[in-house]
Amino acid sequence: LTDNKICVIQNLDFAQSLTHLYLQDNNIDHMMNLEPLYNLQKLFIGGNNIQEIRGLESCANLQELHVQAQRLPPDQPLMWCPDTLNTICETLCVLNAQKNNISQPSQLAVLRGLERLDLSMNNISSFEEIGALFGDDACMNMSTLELRNNPVSKQHKLRDYIALMSPTLSTLDGREITQVERRFLVNREAAKARSRNRNPPMNAMNNASHFGPPQGVEGQLLMETQGDYDPVAERRRLRPHVDQIPRKASGAPEEREVYSGGLAPPNRDEQKAQLQAHMQFEGEVPIPQSRQDDGIDAPQGAQEEFDRVSREIEERREFLESMKEAGRGDEYDGMIKAQIAEKVRELEVIDGQIDQDVAGE
Repeated sequence: LTDNKICVIQNLDFAQSLTHLYLQDNNIDHMMNLEPLYNLQKLFIGGNNIQEIRGLESCANLQELHVQAQRLPPDQPLMWCPDTLNTICETLCVLNAQKNNISQPSQLAVLRGLERLDLSMNNISSFEEIGALFGDDACMNMSTLELRNNPVSKQHKLRDYIALMSPTLSTLDGREITQVERRFLVNREAAKARSRNRNPPMNAMNNASHFGPPQGVEGQLLMETQGDYDPVAERRRLRPHVDQIPRKASGAPEEREVYSGGLAPPNRDEQKAQLQAHMQFEGEVPIPQSRQDDGIDAPQGAQEEFDRVSREIEERREFLESMKEAGRGDEYDGMIKAQIAEKVRELEVIDGQIDQDVAGE
């Protein structure tokens, strides 16, 4: 029934055994007369004039719903009937709602069985609205999410935020979220939480409630990774002991130790590496993770090497962010990403060696 200029859904009493219904690209204004379709599994009704998704209270077996690209008035979002959402919340696995002026996807959080969601080309601008999809008793089975061409997709660290919020999501905007990337992000947030817990703001130190256990996601990450935490041992592990740090001499300038590091000027080899990195990773280099909290006792030497390379990657990422904030991101973007890509490959080699060493023990 696709593209037939149908205006009203009717005369479906005979189709009680129908499982697939194709009504896209018609002139339908209202979803109605679908009560006989008890066995309906897939409904394709995109490209019509529908302003509210409703009338599916009898379709308790619906698995796929495609309502994309409705011809709506300007700035009017597609609406959702709560009764319809509650009916299909456990069975619906695929929802295509792209290009419908949607700005509040949090209302779809009741769809607990949802696995694939396409919200591209809408008006979503809030991290909180996206995070609501992955809250308690929400879409905890989702594996694929499309958010391209939304205002929120241009915001910094959206990918990191979603990867941390959803432990099951494996693909975001067509790009895989690997377990390596997710563990790295979890460990980094836990490290930040530990740092804030050790160094509270001065104005908070006068508040007795500050000294209670940390709350929320930060507190959960901290408690999962902290264990028997020894701040002195952690400091010695992450950086040289204070007595080993070289001091400047007090004599003539030539006696003083002067830092001579810095970025080497780009050359043809680095430019080639930049191009290879951009072609391989589509301009964004994957993020590694530490192995300290994955439950495996890795060999000490390999673990230290893994952590050293991870810190070098993080330092380069922080440098690139600072350059972008200073308006010089284009000058360093390709070169730093190429260096990070090389470090990521080095981590993969170390990671494989650790796995072999652990398997051999």
